[in-house]
Amino acid sequence: MKRSFTGIIATLVLVLTFGSTAALAATWSVGSVSVPSWGGGSRTSASNLKDSNSNYASFKGSALPNSFGYNVRLVNVNNDSRSNSASLKLNETTRASENSGTINYYYYARVNSKILEPSTSTVKLSFSSDYK
Repeated sequence: MKRSFTGIIATLVLVLTFGSTAALAATWSVGSVSVPSWGGGSRTSASNLKDSNSNYASFKGSALPNSFGYNVRLVNVNNDSRSNSASLKLNETTRASENSGTINYYYYARVNSKILEPSTSTVKLSFSSDYK
């Protein structure tokens, strides 16, 4: 009985260790970007390494000063889209589908204002090129 209890505990420790390591693999990057008015967009200078073959990119806004809101997508260094667009929300994780990024490459967040937004603003956000 003592042997099987020890085996169960050892198995549980291994599962928890490797399971939590996999969950931590995808990381957030934090950045800010000056977003032009009238639907204009800019890319973050901060990048994020894609760790998995997830079909989703994740975004969370921490400072969104404009009234009409923002859209965000994952892009490569050349500003080529690597995901669909998603709404950027304050303190809420949103996800963009169709993430075509490649594992072990760096990606950026491109933030666009809405077409009717008359003001330039500075947006702060966290993003991941993987599902978070």
